[in-house]
Amino acid sequence: MTFFEGRGPGAGAGPGKPFRQHKRHNVELKVHYEGKAGYIEQVVGNISLGGLKISGPITDGVGDRVELSILLPHLSEPVRVTGEVAWVEREGGGPEATVGVRFVDLTPDLKVLLGAVLRATASHE
Repeated sequence: MTFFEGRGPGAGAGPGKPFRQHKRHNVELKVHYEGKAGYIEQVVGNISLGGLKISGPITDGVGDRVELSILLPHLSEPVRVTGEVAWVEREGGGPEATVGVRFVDLTPDLKVLLGAVLRATASHE
């Protein structure tokens, strides 16, 4: 059984009401996610200027704040971003979950950098 919490897949946004403000891109970026259960490091392939989707042993719920470090191409150090869990999808009662994280403090400079990476990827999709 799949359990959805928040406004994510399966929750439905209603006719004519998209639940995303930014287009998602299939770009692979290394992400360090730190939440209640500790941290996970993963290559994320679903990201936008508004947030990202990540899976793993995640116990955070909708509204919880998390810390993200994202390694962008051509940068030697990852960029740090605070996120807020927007939705949670759990399979059964185990610790594994897929969560949608909304960026809450994306600086203008970081928005430009991330936007450039996403546009470059979009031109190859």
